Amino acid sequence: MATKGISKKYNLCNFCSLRLESKKSKNTTEKCFICKDIFQKVDDIVGKALMEIAPYEFSSFETGIIIKPSLIDRDDQIKSQFQIKGVNSIKSSLNNEIAKKLSRKTKTKIKHRNPDLTIKINLKDDSYEINSKPMFVYGRYIKKIRTLAQKQRNCNNCAGKGCHNCSFHGLENFNSVEGKISEFLIRKFNCQQIRINWVGGEEKSSLVLGNGRPFFVKIINPKKRKVILRRKTILDGIELIELRKILEPPTGQIFFKSKVLILIKTEKTVKLTTLKKIEKLEMPLEIHVDDKKTMVKKIYKINFKKTASNLLNITILADGGIPIKSFIKSSYVSPNLTNLLKTQCECLQFDFKKIDVVS
Repeated sequence: MATKGISKKYNLCNFCSLRLESKKSKNTTEKCFICKDIFQKVDDIVGKALMEIAPYEFSSFETGIIIKPSLIDRDDQIKSQFQIKGVNSIKSSLNNEIAKKLSRKTKTKIKHRNPDLTIKINLKDDSYEINSKPMFVYGRYIKKIRTLAQKQRNCNNCAGKGCHNCSFHGLENFNSVEGKISEFLIRKFNCQQIRINWVGGEEKSSLVLGNGRPFFVKIINPKKRKVILRRKTILDGIELIELRKILEPPTGQIFFKSKVLILIKTEKTVKLTTLKKIEKLEMPLEIHVDDKKTMVKKIYKINFKKTASNLLNITILADGGIPIKSFIKSSYVSPNLTNLLKTQCECLQFDFKKIDVVS
């Protein structure tokens, strides 16, 4: 590299001189031509960054910076003028210097791929943006009351994005299964929002018993990572079981089977000989959606118990995703119970006894 003339023509700080000339600069009171002595502010930058990341638990991080274009232009100017190649840019060098000091101060590792924490420092306006890698939780819930909806309404003001009105959690309140799980995990992980991927669903009046309904949770921007989850947690109205942190949730559609107890009212009294047709119901079920798409589902086992002249308990073991009320009533599900029994059938309620994920 033809770098001997740089320090004669331009005043450089130690950092820029070592980077471009591999030697220390001469003592001077003038500002560095390239960086305007920004390297001397590294300790202040690191100090502010430490204050910003103080609430977060992490073992690895990555930094990124934004600097004034004029610094990059002057750096490129000198490299071009003196035909300097193969050295780090001023932006890269400054970022590395900040990252090394942060690593020493926090006793954590610099990790460029999938770090726990990403620290973005804008040196143009002295702002800091901290992003924590999402975490994932698996669990099941048991619901033993008939007054709790599964899903929660989004905040009317922000449509679930998060705003001051909803304290940035995106929900209207916490009076549902989703709300109670959200409130619990938001507090546990000290985050603002979570996103739940449900394995099936139920109505507000339905119970979820047995081994519970599985669900997967994405914890968004958690401040706490060293969280201990108990295998069983009692909340108001629901019980969480099998809670544990996982590396990532499954991708694609999750297939599952459900054992469901259904209470049915028939318009007319049905003879026992006719009722026995239920146990020989032809499969598969065809579910017609919007007159365009047909889904195929299967009931693997079905049996019945007559509890009154026009009341039946039916238990089915079936694929997840069957619209229970539509299967009972004459509708877009074929075959259905109303057509089979030749009398109008109404689903009064249905409860989930067991839910198993099919691997």
